[in-house]
Amino acid sequence: MLDINKLRNAYNVIHRMSQNRHPFAEEELSLEAVQSAQVQEALNDAAEVIAVYGKIMNLVSQSTSFKVAPKTSKAVKSSFVVEQDDLSRLQPMTEATNITKLVKYINDTFADKEMHNLTTVELGRWLEHTGYLQLPEDGRNKIPTEKGSELGIVTEKRVRQATGEIYYINFYPQAAQQFIFDNLPAVAEFLAKEKEEKLADA
Repeated sequence: MLDINKLRNAYNVIHRMSQNRHPFAEEELSLEAVQSAQVQEALNDAAEVIAVYGKIMNLVSQSTSFKVAPKTSKAVKSSFVVEQDDLSRLQPMTEATNITKLVKYINDTFADKEMHNLTTVELGRWLEHTGYLQLPEDGRNKIPTEKGSELGIVTEKRVRQATGEIYYINFYPQAAQQFIFDNLPAVAEFLAKEKEEKLADA
């Protein structure tokens, strides 16, 4: 067991000697002082402390395994891609559906952990870019253009019960669903081009 007094005394002696000071008097260090019994005893105590400390550290290193987990880089998902040959896996729903359910169906069909999922916002941007949807004057919810209406997209007005706020929701019948399915490769190409332009501007 370590004696705290021995430890403190050994530290004081070594510290003062490192400054060329006599360990027990206010005078310069001399050979006679170094060879004195008091200093030798303090040095022996210091050696004992170091030996005990070494044994403790050895026991700790044997009983504890320190492992540093390797740093793994976050996987970067590839862009949304659909091959023409895969489109046959998609079948239009019998009833007209909203864009949220439509996009979920697409993502569930082409589920891939390494691929970025299509979002309703992205599909909405493509439909707006191709002239099937437009933003009304209030700039809130996209509504079908004349071209979109011809495709069969219909809009229903809804009222939020909590706030009384009016909003619009679009429904896509079978024909509109099939049109979107058939054009998913074009949607993917549009999104890839958007990404390239964004990176170029950065």
